Amino acid sequence: MSIDIFSILSGSHSSNTLIPARDPGAATGSSFIQTNMNLYGNVREAHILNEFLHGNIPDFLRDFTPVTAVDGANKITYLVMSDVLSIGTDADYVRMPMNPHSAQAIADKYDCTLPTRKMVNDIWSQSVNKLIPLPWGAPFTIDIMYTHRIGTHNQRIDEQLVGKDPHALTSGHKKDVVLTNRLAPNNPGKHVAIYGWMQLNGVPIQGLNPDSHADYYADYSHGIRLISNDVMVNGIPMRMQDVFADPKLSLLVSDEGPLSFLRY
Repeated sequence: MSIDIFSILSGSHSSNTLIPARDPGAATGSSFIQTNMNLYGNVREAHILNEFLHGNIPDFLRDFTPVTAVDGANKITYLVMSDVLSIGTDADYVRMPMNPHSAQAIADKYDCTLPTRKMVNDIWSQSVNKLIPLPWGAPFTIDIMYTHRIGTHNQRIDEQLVGKDPHALTSGHKKDVVLTNRLAPNNPGKHVAIYGWMQLNGVPIQGLNPDSHADYYADYSHGIRLISNDVMVNGIPMRMQDVFADPKLSLLVSDEGPLSFLRY
């Protein structure tokens, strides 16, 4: 197991030990934005993936936060990154959109999964920092995919965190890339499903959308929230994939019943 969930529930260390150590000379968030300012598409995507596969994430993202859900007599506790995947250090990091295949490769490396729509809702409801979405609005041009948008949106999010604990569980500021049965079996991996941008009243700006964007797509509004595959169900350690597949236990983490689309 990548995380000893018993130790987490008893209040001790919760670090994901499969995330590689960060090279002290690795790029900060701001330097990554500047280096990739004129890049997008496959070239920038390769740079993003390389940073995460080599452990270039802030230290605070290594310590996962418990989220609990109950359905009848069943109860699950799973562990989530307190913010979306970010490149850099605790003092200088940028929340990094990416396509779902890069996200899946990182999830595999870290022994994690992407969330479902229900998990996004539950994570938001238990978040300490509920931030307001900050969409640009029309016109919707290719500019929304450019690197400068990522950096500027990141700064606008950071401004909302002034006076708050930026390392506490934080939601609402990005659309999540999610797992959904609406991508299986007829369209496995050909599109990316997004959901979220929760308003303070709990209503998402972005309803579940598995249709509008091809699987290479990512823009400034997207975020990747990773969840450990090691979970606790009714006091017993399990793997998230077994929970997803179970007719009853899946209701703890899915509003679609058992999940058939488990990965991009």
